[in-house]
Amino acid sequence: MPMTVRLTLPTIDLMPPETLLRRVGDLAARLIMTRTERGLDVTNTPFRPLSDGYAKVKREELGHDTANLKVSGAMLQDMGVTSVGRSSVTIGWRTMGAERGGGRTLIQRSRSVGSGNKAFWHHEAGAGKSRVRRPFFALNAQDKAKIQAEVEKWVRGIAQQASR
Repeated sequence: MPMTVRLTLPTIDLMPPETLLRRVGDLAARLIMTRTERGLDVTNTPFRPLSDGYAKVKREELGHDTANLKVSGAMLQDMGVTSVGRSSVTIGWRTMGAERGGGRTLIQRSRSVGSGNKAFWHHEAGAGKSRVRRPFFALNAQDKAKIQAEVEKWVRGIAQQASR
């Protein structure tokens, strides 16, 4: 099941939508990725710890047992702008992929599952035997304020160009 975050901004006559909206979408994806890599959910609360068994395997194979939704890095790296409309931008996963589930190592098993599928399990359905949800794919108030500041900066730049 595809997952997306849609941002809709007011239309500004001077705004070339694709340029600004792509910039906004890239920023939104970066904010989500950075927060997630730090092990924080959408409310800036640390993710629920990994199960003892999974933490042990992750520590042995990757040198840490941080709950940050990152094993190979593919899921977060695959997130980005998937479409730009007249007044909206959609971020999601560039590839959904199928569940193949093979591999001996943690990284091989992680890479064998599509990014969009992994995101759905972590964010919506719950991952692992315990179906643990780690909601990460949304924008919080801080994220929205940063995006708003970026839009306002762009609009000020347009206004300065128009007044010359």
